[in-house]
Amino acid sequence: MKKRHTYFSLLLLSISFFRTADSADVNITINGQVVARPCTVSTPTVNIDLGALNSADFITPGSTSAWQAFTLNLSSCPIGTSKVTATFSGTSDSSNTYFANTGAATNMAVQLADSTGNNLKNGSTKIVAVSDSSKSAVLNLEVRAITTQGKATQGSIQSVINVTYTYS
Repeated sequence: MKKRHTYFSLLLLSISFFRTADSADVNITINGQVVARPCTVSTPTVNIDLGALNSADFITPGSTSAWQAFTLNLSSCPIGTSKVTATFSGTSDSSNTYFANTGAATNMAVQLADSTGNNLKNGSTKIVAVSDSSKSAVLNLEVRAITTQGKATQGSIQSVINVTYTYS
């Protein structure tokens, strides 16, 4: 009988050993992203002088100054970057169509447009292709003063428009 008892104890020990070795499922999640290295911003700052504008030219709503063209240049874009998206931001004017004038002239705003005259208001984007041969991108833009309400008063015109680039 002693042999049976030893065998039975050994069997219980084996069963309890297997019970403590329960298995569990493990999930491994891997995340990542391949992104394009940014281009070099060759035009980091642009200062545009609209010149001296006559307040009598801004009595009627919708009156504007002449367009002032400028270019934003990006260079040394990495291989694989095919386009650049520029997003324009700043303070909107009361019509939410233009950028606010923070200078002293009242009833004035600043209009930003692409080279074909398409208005670019706060939050607008403009997509341009990156040249395969030169690895560069060019944004041709223009600005002008505009009055949405008319009856502009004399004073300065100032506005800041920020540009954020994303690459793909």
